[in-house]
Amino acid sequence: MPLQAEPADSDSSEIVSDNGSTADPLSQLSGSIDSSLRRIKEELIQIERNFEKALEYTNARVESLERKDYERTCQIKSLELSIKELKTENRQINVALNKQDRISRKKNIRIVGYPFTVGENCMDIAATVIEKAGVGPQDAKIERAHRDGPRREGRTRHLLVRLDSFEAKIAILKSQRARLQEETYFITDDLTMLDLEEKRKWRQQAGELYASGTKLHFSAGKWRGRDGKPFQFQLTAVPLRRQDPPPTTD
Repeated sequence: MPLQAEPADSDSSEIVSDNGSTADPLSQLSGSIDSSLRRIKEELIQIERNFEKALEYTNARVESLERKDYERTCQIKSLELSIKELKTENRQINVALNKQDRISRKKNIRIVGYPFTVGENCMDIAATVIEKAGVGPQDAKIERAHRDGPRREGRTRHLLVRLDSFEAKIAILKSQRARLQEETYFITDDLTMLDLEEKRKWRQQAGELYASGTKLHFSAGKWRGRDGKPFQFQLTAVPLRRQDPPPTTD
């Protein structure tokens, strides 16, 4: 009777490992997945820890920056307050200095536009002009007179004249407009730089008002009406550019 082949082993689906043991493929796959999941979990935990540390550091950094920003904001506010106080103090000082400068010029007048001649005698010129303005030597005594201001081509320097009294100055300024209107020169007050800027700032409007019948005069640093109170100009007025040289203290 011929020999028959033995039937195949029913456990032929098992895989023999290198060491001779057998393992189920599904078990191997499940173990591999579990191992990967554990590794991923560990990595996620480490990432979470690193993120928490980074977040903690960032929060501390933000708090530090916010604290520094607050400190600098306080410093800026303090500096702004100091600057404001300094500006106020500087303004008060300028007002006080301008007042003192105005007092030092209280008896001064300026003769503007009088031609210059070599070897001229300023005292004689001043006496002649003042007399033409309607005030005689018995009412206005001249203490000093000299040319003043920078030399400019095509423009004569002012004659700065110091009188013996404020009353003589007022009398000259009141009479000079009518008496010297035909002359090429005129007499004006010796103003401080700040007062001169204020006068020129509103001079155009003051001239227009004068032409329409509203007479103003400039005194103590302000344009004033007949009542002596400072006149309130419209804010739309355009300040004039300074043309004449600033006066100097005699």
